[in-house]
Amino acid sequence: MFSLFETFIAIYETRSFTKAGQYLFISQPTVTVRIKKLEEEVGSSLFIRGKNREVIPTEAAKLLYKKAVQYVQDWENLQSELNQTTLAKKPFRIGVSQSAAIGIVPLLYPKLAPYLDQIDLKISMYDSEKVFNMVENHDLHFGIIEKPLASEQVEVFPMFKDELVLAGHLESETFFTREVGSGVGHYIKKYLQEESFKPRYLVRMNNNDMIIAHIKAGLGVSLISKRFISEGMPYQSLGSKYQRSFTSITYAEEKDPLMLEIVQHIRESIVGDVALTSHQ
Repeated sequence: MFSLFETFIAIYETRSFTKAGQYLFISQPTVTVRIKKLEEEVGSSLFIRGKNREVIPTEAAKLLYKKAVQYVQDWENLQSELNQTTLAKKPFRIGVSQSAAIGIVPLLYPKLAPYLDQIDLKISMYDSEKVFNMVENHDLHFGIIEKPLASEQVEVFPMFKDELVLAGHLESETFFTREVGSGVGHYIKKYLQEESFKPRYLVRMNNNDMIIAHIKAGLGVSLISKRFISEGMPYQSLGSKYQRSFTSITYAEEKDPLMLEIVQHIRESIVGDVALTSHQ
C-alpha cells in the first residue's frame, strides 16, 4: 500500500501523471497501474482527466489525500525507528601496544566476528601505559599490554610470554630505544641499567617497525621480540629476565553483560592461538 499511496500523493500534488513518474523515478505506465489498483482498493475514482491533460482530483481523492499523507509519514517514522533499533550498536573500544598490534590483533579480530552486528568496534594503538590508564578510566573496554602495571580498577589476565633479545650488530655504537611509557622501553631501560651498557648514541623512536628496519639495515641495535627476528638478522639471547608477559586488561567494575561476554570470549579463544604462534 505504501507505493500506491506514495504515487497517489505525487499525482495529487503535481496534478500530473508524467511529473509524478519523474519525481518517483518510475515510468508513466507504472504510475497508471498503481492508481488503477488504488482505485480498486478504495472503490472510487480518484482523478479525472480534463482538457490539455489536466488532472483533476475527485472528492474521494481530496478525502483520501490527508489520510494518505498521514499513512506515509507514519510508515516512514516507523521505518526510521526500526532502523535505529537495528543499527543501535554498543561501542566496544580496544587499545593495544605496538607489539600487540602486530602480533596479536590479527588473531583477535576474527574472535570478535560473532559480535560485529552488536558492537561499534574501534581498535587503537597506544603505548602500554596509556592503554592501562584508559582502561583504568573506563575509556577502553579491553586492552593488551606488555608492561607490568597494576591498579584496583583494572583486572589483569595473563595471555602469553614473549622473549626479548638484543638484535643487531653488537659492535654498533647506536642503540635504538622507545618512548616513555612503552612496554619495550621499560625493558630497554632495565637492560641499559643492569648490564651497564653505554652506547655512544641513544636514539629514541616511537615505532617498532622503524626500529626493526634500522636494525635490518645494520644501523644499530635494540631489544625486540624474538618473533620479529628475520633470517640473517644477528641477535643475542638475554635469558629469562627478559621474558615479558603480554596481559589483557579490563575495567574491574564493568557491569554491561555484553562487554563481559565479549571479554570472556576473547580470553578463552585467543590464548591458545597466541601460544601456538609465539613458538613458531
